[in-house]
This record gives sequence, structure tokens and C-alpha cells, in this order.
Amino acid sequence: MSATAPKSLLRRAWIAARFVLFGFVGFWIMLIFSIEFIVGVFDHAQQVMNPVLSLPFALVGALMMLHGVGEWGRWGYLLVFLSIPISLGLLMLLPGAGNSKELPVLVAAIAAVGTYVGVRGYYERRVRRESQD
Repeated sequence: MSATAPKSLLRRAWIAARFVLFGFVGFWIMLIFSIEFIVGVFDHAQQVMNPVLSLPFALVGALMMLHGVGEWGRWGYLLVFLSIPISLGLLMLLPGAGNSKELPVLVAAIAAVGTYVGVRGYYERRVRRESQD
């Protein structure tokens, strides 16, 4: 066994732990506080937290996800994560959209994938442009 094998194993363990601790936990924090904001604004329901205060927590969850997937510093990927609650909030504006269980999942998935393709293309073009200079 080489000396680099333990470092590689530790690195992989850290990447997996980072993904679970920051990626999954950040997703749930972002989703819960985004829903808290959406419900507080659209339904005017009395919630545990003021809707304005829930936005910073949702942003913290998105930043945690950014770190969890190893894209810290590539701020465009925040758009991918934030497209999920934004698309769900816009979906709530449509009459009858809350009757379907599959529609919110489908809309959020399409928004996230579409945004991911756009952001990834942006960073690929940026790398190509920088390599040409």
C-alpha cells in the first residue's frame, strides 16, 4: 500500500461527509425556509418566523449546498439551487396547481436542470475564453 492511499481515502471520506453534511442538510434548510417564506407571503398565515427572516436562512442553506457539492466560489450555481424554491413559488400562483402531487416535483426538476445547463455552459465558455487569452 502506498503512502498516498490513506490520503486518497481520507479525501474521499471528507468529500462524502461534506456532501451529506452540507449538501443534504443545506437542501433541507433551503427548502424548509423557502416554503416558510412562500406560505407566509402568499397565504398570509401566521408562521413560526417572519417571512422576511426566512430568506437569509434559505440563502444560508443554498450556500451550504454550494459548499457540499464542491462548487464554492462558482456563485452561478446558486441560481441552480435557488431555482427550486423560486419555481415552486411561481407554481403556487397558478390556480389549481396545488391539486397535483407530481407537478411541483416536475416543475422544480425542470427548473433546476434547465438552470444547471445554462450555468454549466456559462462556466465552460468562460474557461474556453480564459484559455484563449
